[in-house]
Amino acid sequence: MKSIDLSVLPEAAQQEVYDFFLFVKQRIQGNEAVSNAGDCAQLSENSLAADWNTSQEDRAWQNFQ
Repeated sequence: MKSIDLSVLPEAAQQEVYDFFLFVKQRIQGNEAVSNAGDCAQLSENSLAADWNTSQEDRAWQNFQ
C-alpha cells in the first residue's frame, strides 16, 4: 500500500481520516463494538465537533432547547 502524507490536510481533516481508519480497522477485525450507533458516533465525535461547535450552529438549535 502506498503511504500518504496527511500533514498537507487541515487538522480537522486529519482527525476525520484517522477516525475513519479506526472505524474500518475495527470493522475488518470483526470487533462488534462498532456495530451499535453509539460507538460509531463516538468515533466521529472529534471530526463532527468542528462543524457542530460553532455559534452559527448554536443559533440554529436555540429554539429546540
